[in-house]
Amino acid sequence: MTAISRLGYLGFEVSDVSAWERFAVEILGLAVAERLPDGGIALRFDEQAQRIVLHPGPADDVAYAGFEVANERALRDIATRLDQAGFQSEEPGAETLRARRVEHLFRVTDPRGVPIELFCTPERATTPFVSSLTSAGFVTGDEGLGHMVLSTTDPEATERFYCEMLGMRLSDRIVAEIAPGFAITITFLHANPRHHTVAFAAAPLPKRLHHFMLEVRAMDDVGRAYDRCLDAGVTIANTLGSHPNDRMFSFYARTPSGFEVEYGWGGRKVDDATWEPTTYDRFSTWGHHQPNALPVRGS
Repeated sequence: MTAISRLGYLGFEVSDVSAWERFAVEILGLAVAERLPDGGIALRFDEQAQRIVLHPGPADDVAYAGFEVANERALRDIATRLDQAGFQSEEPGAETLRARRVEHLFRVTDPRGVPIELFCTPERATTPFVSSLTSAGFVTGDEGLGHMVLSTTDPEATERFYCEMLGMRLSDRIVAEIAPGFAITITFLHANPRHHTVAFAAAPLPKRLHHFMLEVRAMDDVGRAYDRCLDAGVTIANTLGSHPNDRMFSFYARTPSGFEVEYGWGGRKVDDATWEPTTYDRFSTWGHHQPNALPVRGS
């Protein structure tokens, strides 16, 4: 089945573009690729012309997610499958293609209401990406931008959409009790060797996006970013830790929009020839504490 290849870009609607620019550049180590006519900015962190686009607005949530496919034929195959299944896709005009810096694009909406853009042939930057805040850069390439974790009140429909329509595969699930008698299920899906490109929590969270993840190539870069957050007064949502399923060494910081970013290193890779999905009973093997709930040593 024709499938998406990777998460290519994310668009956020943000209420404070200036705060986001400082956060993205001075904390995460991204670079401004372009200042947009609407007052927003496009950001990059590899050879692609843009990876994250910030649009002014009140939502403070994900505005769209772009998934790359191999070529125009594959793109049209997926669009046809979506149309036949009752998902109405549309082909935006030249202005949207220029804004996204891609050659071809179709747009559809997922069951949570997130606009999904399927594209091919993204524009490459004319200059190398350089960041003084990372020693070895970010893990992108064939694995794409990183991952995003959404909330949904219809996990079955969401899984069907991303697996049956977009061709993603199940990596695993976490079913963990977060309060006595109340468990939450998170489903993790992959499109390439990255452990997951999309995950979704079966929970009615206030925002569509819980977090997005950026992966760096050096473990020390995670620690340095953690220190930058502490020095700048950025809220740490979850301290340093490691997950049982993707084994990512990471922490979570609160973005200026209220949703979170996971900053990590060392994520596990999936080999579809041998991979067997597993269900885990906890979110973290160690760490990832909420700072206001840290245990007191010796008590």
